[in-house]
Amino acid sequence: MASLAIVTDSACSVPQEMQEEYHITVVPLAFLLGETSYVDNVSLTWEEFYSLLKSARRLPSTTSAPPGAFLDAFREAYQRGSREILCIVTSSQFTATYNAASDGAALAREQMPDLTVKVIDSRSAAAALGFVVLAAARLAANGATLEQAASKAEALIPRLYLLGVLDTLDYLAKGGRVPQVAAWLSALLQVKPLFQLHGGQISRLGAVRTKPRAVARLLKLAGERLQLQKPSHVAVFHTRAAQEAEELAEKVREEFHPAELFVTEFSQVMSLHTGPGLIGLAFYNEQ
Repeated sequence: MASLAIVTDSACSVPQEMQEEYHITVVPLAFLLGETSYVDNVSLTWEEFYSLLKSARRLPSTTSAPPGAFLDAFREAYQRGSREILCIVTSSQFTATYNAASDGAALAREQMPDLTVKVIDSRSAAAALGFVVLAAARLAANGATLEQAASKAEALIPRLYLLGVLDTLDYLAKGGRVPQVAAWLSALLQVKPLFQLHGGQISRLGAVRTKPRAVARLLKLAGERLQLQKPSHVAVFHTRAAQEAEELAEKVREEFHPAELFVTEFSQVMSLHTGPGLIGLAFYNEQ
């Protein structure tokens, strides 16, 4: 166990085998439907999850992990011998997770005075957050200090891009984020909306007729943002679209020849707002 521990939340989209390889502690988020609370990726299978969403009139509300959950994660790392902890979480624009982690860190400092905890707002989510976490975890595995890993993570954040295409607007409409009529027209016209997350901001990138055209557009947009003369790191993410994701990964491999490429799936909390069929890319260039 490295002396520096890395903690994140379950929206990070870091594949399980990589979590284990780099000893990344993941604090689960949760969602509420009525009086029932469900733990992200734990309480329900994917089949149960989507069955629940289809039968609900409104989407469940998402909740961050409580400060106590982060405190528990910090305490466990301390008991394993870590005296420095770097906690990197989903953007504070999307959830209250950063505040919960910060409160948990304050409690940890009170209870364990020789423990140093730093919490970083990634200004990102999903696989983009995952890349920040992995960069820090790889340094930690090689004996880096908290200051070194935090500096690496903070320098990476503004270089990250996340591009995605939604298969449906139904879930955004159910959650009140787009009008129902927009979802109906999107389905009628087979329009696939594209979006970008960069620098903490989500922006629309238009819409394309049919999924294959949307995927081709994703590749074009990624190519415009990547500097192909420099090594790149790319993650293909999806929600219940594993075959499409693998096909996209093969196209990324052929076109961009990335230094790192992996396929990962959104957590259930992230999938609440997108529904199945989402596919996209998170990526950055080495400096």
